[in-house]
Amino acid sequence: MSVADPAAPPESIAATLPHLLRLPQLLPLTGAVLMLGLALSFAAPFMSLFAVRELGMTPLQLGLYLTVNALSAVIVSTRLGRWTDRRAHSGAPGSGRRWVVLLTLGAGVLAYLVLSRVESVLGAMAAGALLLSFSSAAFPQLFSYARSMFAAAPGELPERATTLLRSVFSFAWVIGPGVGAAVLGRWSYPGVFVVAAACFALAALTLLRVRGEQAPEGGPDPAPAQAPAEDRAGAAPVSLRLVVTAFVLYGMAMTMGMSMFPLFITEVLRGSEGQVGFLVGLCALLEIPVMLWFVLSRRLPRVEWLIKSGLALFVLHFALIYLAQGQGLLIVTQAVRAVVLAILAGLGMTYFQHLLPGRFGVATTLYSNTTVIGGMLAGIAAGSWAQLFGYRSVFLLCALLSLLSWGLMAWATRRSLRRPIAPLAALGDGAGRG
Repeated sequence: MSVADPAAPPESIAATLPHLLRLPQLLPLTGAVLMLGLALSFAAPFMSLFAVRELGMTPLQLGLYLTVNALSAVIVSTRLGRWTDRRAHSGAPGSGRRWVVLLTLGAGVLAYLVLSRVESVLGAMAAGALLLSFSSAAFPQLFSYARSMFAAAPGELPERATTLLRSVFSFAWVIGPGVGAAVLGRWSYPGVFVVAAACFALAALTLLRVRGEQAPEGGPDPAPAQAPAEDRAGAAPVSLRLVVTAFVLYGMAMTMGMSMFPLFITEVLRGSEGQVGFLVGLCALLEIPVMLWFVLSRRLPRVEWLIKSGLALFVLHFALIYLAQGQGLLIVTQAVRAVVLAILAGLGMTYFQHLLPGRFGVATTLYSNTTVIGGMLAGIAAGSWAQLFGYRSVFLLCALLSLLSWGLMAWATRRSLRRPIAPLAALGDGAGRG
């Protein structure tokens, strides 16, 4: 069965891999995703340490800094997502997404070069609002572009390919934090940011190797102009709002935990930056086999069940961090976190793309913006909470937010959806096999 044949999707590892490797432009897109992941994994784990230790921010100022970055990112990402979708569906000349992705990657180069020289809180906030906001759109735009390139493939191959790319992104986080810690020890924070800028530039150069136009963005779904209104909308509006709110709360808990985790290790447990890099990299390493299982498995549980299970595990993750007194239990927490991120990050994007069929830019940006909006709310909340009650108590708040997120997802998936979410193996062709 060739990729172009509208035959049944592959059902084994031996059958899946050859078909994935035949997808157009998979290798250069994989390289671009890897470089983007490395760029972010070099710098992101140490951003809060840079703000507190080098720029002298208080926890409250750190929260404000993260909030400004997130708010700017939401505005930019949303506008870019809607603009690229409108042009793609209108067939406008130059409607391909690649140049938008290149613009966001270029913004990443400039952002981290500026951060390598900044010496003031206001300078860092300006760089975040003006440049990091555009670079944050690189993730949803790159994955939207990749998904549109794979749209003509049959069956579940586009979804499996997207999950494969997401596992490559996680692989970058396996090595990135450790390398970032080594660069930090040798050349301090300016060195970390220069290396991150170089990786953004390499991602752009790799993306220039992609040739050809993306497939029509409706894929196998009915043309948007001829589909009933409820089919174009995907999920019922109330259920979609519940799902979006659940993912915002998840993003809020994830961002609060991620930003406070390095400070918890270094300030509360008196650990080192090397331990931060090791634990963050360990989490990413453990994500990969779980994500690959999603790519290659013959049969999986329903996506809603997996997402609710991941949110329940997130509650456990934060409770264990709160109880941790040393690295031993923290290693366990990273194993739990790896499963959670593999589920929510690996399948969350696919879940949103199915809720909004044929609208890859809007769906991927909506998914990405739930995390960004969560980060916007998390910044000021985490900073204020940490300043009042200490870094350790933040993780109890994260556990509560994760529990609320689980409750909203449980409510949303009990309600009737106009377009029920199928098992992962059926997301590509709508056959509803489960």
